[in-house]
Amino acid sequence: MEGSTREEPTDNARNAIETLLLILPSFFFMVIAVLLSSLLHQSKTWAFVLEFLIIVVPVVLNVTVFSQYVTSVVIITGFLIGMHLLIYLLVVFLKQQKTAKRATPINPAKKDYITNCRATINLLSVIAILAVDFTIFPARFSKTLTTGFSLMDVGVGLFVFANGIVAPEVRGKRDSIGSSIRGSLCLLVIGILRLVLTKLTHYNVSESEYGVHWNFFITLAFTKIFSSCVLNIVKPKYVLINATLILIAHETLLQLSFKTWIFNHFERHSFTDANKEGLVSAIGYLALYLYSVYFGYSIKQTEKSYRITNGKFFVITMTSLLMTIFCNYHFEVSRRLANAGYVFWVLFIGIFMTWLFYLAENAQKHIFEGITKHYLCSPYIYEAINYNGLIFFIIGNLLTGLVNLSISTKQVEAPTSLLILFLYMFINCTAVFLFYVKNWKLKL
Repeated sequence: MEGSTREEPTDNARNAIETLLLILPSFFFMVIAVLLSSLLHQSKTWAFVLEFLIIVVPVVLNVTVFSQYVTSVVIITGFLIGMHLLIYLLVVFLKQQKTAKRATPINPAKKDYITNCRATINLLSVIAILAVDFTIFPARFSKTLTTGFSLMDVGVGLFVFANGIVAPEVRGKRDSIGSSIRGSLCLLVIGILRLVLTKLTHYNVSESEYGVHWNFFITLAFTKIFSSCVLNIVKPKYVLINATLILIAHETLLQLSFKTWIFNHFERHSFTDANKEGLVSAIGYLALYLYSVYFGYSIKQTEKSYRITNGKFFVITMTSLLMTIFCNYHFEVSRRLANAGYVFWVLFIGIFMTWLFYLAENAQKHIFEGITKHYLCSPYIYEAINYNGLIFFIIGNLLTGLVNLSISTKQVEAPTSLLILFLYMFINCTAVFLFYVKNWKLKL
């Protein structure tokens, strides 16, 4: 998820709200897609095509040419959901009068709201990876140089959040440290290969993101190894304490000296100086991952009770929001540091998104169970992305590099930029869809 950086925004509140509004339409597009797929009873292949047109294409447009109309997009898509729901209920009612068949029970072990949340995060992240290189992607959505609330800033953290909420520990299992190290070797190899390829091809990578040699894949490997060390000692229900202690220690070090070290332009002579951003921010990402594991575990313990789970979502969401406001006032929010403000901001966005998908799934079940057996809670394209999230991310990085080496993206006009983005996403989505159909999965 490497991209160009920019100077920090001057209006953090406005940018934070805009980032949230940019993400919301993805939720609405998903609901429209599952309603139509449920109504039309298509094969997986045709459902994939329909979902690509209803979800992926509008999301690409939303973060590029329609970005200045984000409020209107939210209102219009909300209205369309209402219209689709009314039509769907009418059709289902008429069919029920003819068949009078009761619905088959849905698989209670399958948590579609988690699938939808993780797939949305992956989708937005992969779109932004390439879109940021074109002029149709607003500069204010790019990663900030020091502090801020941009779309790409939150995307990096949400990727860590999406992995944390489905960690083995959430399901009561534990990965041994040896197993985590073996799984992390793949991420390390990918990170090293990325470094080698960028150097050989003279591909431009901003050193202010992770450093000279470090990259996001190495951060993921670090997070996986050290979180496993913590979770092999501490039970998931107590990991909230450990995450908080790590974050407090991290913020303390930042305020004492690390923040000045990162933001000042010292010469990058030693390995630590060369990779200071990656080394320091990795501690914040570790805390974020552990918080995400705790959140996933906490929700799983009460998910059979809608009232209790809904209450938990409300409390955790509001706590994360209040902590974001508090930390932003005292320390600001910085992706580059992965400081406390950034960790709580990512948690707020991630948990709020999960809550929305949870409410949507339960609303669908409440409305349709006992009426029809032909309804979906998760689009096939989301199932495919969720099934191979890392592959989806890797293909996005490879295609982004290929596009940037082939053309000068900043010189490409808007219509051509959109065509390239649509083709890029179609290739990526088709690849993971075929892997999903064939049951091919990359396991770490």
